[in-house]
Amino acid sequence: MAKKQATKREFDWRSYTKPVRLLSDDQEAAFAGGVMAPVLEWALSHRGVRFEIRARQAALYLHGTTLLRVRGAEQPFLGEIDANIRLPRADRPGAERLETWALSTADEVARCVAELDSLRELTERFSLDSEPTERAVLHAFAQSNGGAEDSDYVVVDTEYQYGHRRFDFVAMQRAEGVSGFPGFTTPRLVVGQLKSAGRSMAGSAGLAPYGADFAEFARAQSGEHLARAKAELNELVAQKQRLGLFPEEIPFRHFTADDPEYLVVFAGVAVGESSLDAPIAEMHDRLVARHYQPDLLRLASVGPVDSPEVLSIHSDDALPYKAFKAYRKSLRP
Repeated sequence: MAKKQATKREFDWRSYTKPVRLLSDDQEAAFAGGVMAPVLEWALSHRGVRFEIRARQAALYLHGTTLLRVRGAEQPFLGEIDANIRLPRADRPGAERLETWALSTADEVARCVAELDSLRELTERFSLDSEPTERAVLHAFAQSNGGAEDSDYVVVDTEYQYGHRRFDFVAMQRAEGVSGFPGFTTPRLVVGQLKSAGRSMAGSAGLAPYGADFAEFARAQSGEHLARAKAELNELVAQKQRLGLFPEEIPFRHFTADDPEYLVVFAGVAVGESSLDAPIAEMHDRLVARHYQPDLLRLASVGPVDSPEVLSIHSDDALPYKAFKAYRKSLRP
């Protein structure tokens, strides 16, 4: 009998390891003031461009489209551009057509930055003719919760991966009773899922499986993997601050030892619809079945997604399960 194929969620937590989501020392130095500094400066100077750190690589996005990936833990550094992004979205083939750009000299980096200007203009134009992608909404949400002084939540990273699971975002939550930036000195970790209009709420890509994934991750090996993830994210925040990708005014030290909040954000979704009753209830039940505290589940509704200023959330927006259920019922005729 053929051996059963393991699914992506079936693996041994006891032996699981992952490369940390950080740039190498050489990469950080090159972006901070070395040969690749113009790439970082370009990203920081254009609103809407998101510079994300991955394991020994960086990615630049605009409206959810990947403009550039930078690889190479040490010299020679290489950039990758998918030639498909020069085409309207409807005309793009499924497979990437990668171009490799050398990034080891000032002249090579200057040519790449000039190409980024061209790609930015094209991407801006193409985005006007189509609905925002899931990633575009996620990045708009992250930017809207990027660290204003009156924030209650600050997004640290998007599409965070751990244990063959991917979470839409991780964030820090202000310490209760502490105002201003000092409230984020030792904040609680928040792991989140963002659902925009059109995304599946039920089934394998719905609310419940991702909630179950989170609970399994948080409880795996008696919290050992959660502690590892917090250590990784402590370093990621520090690296982002050194590079100007995270507000330097936030006196962040580390995440607390408390269990994280699981935050589900509906962006531009008609949350009053009865079709959401069963998916939300199933998510809650699967968290409880995996012995995760139901009081750490929070749900929020923001939007519309074409108004970035209303994608920011505060503690009053993130409701416990029963309160959110009552809020949804109040929206019905």
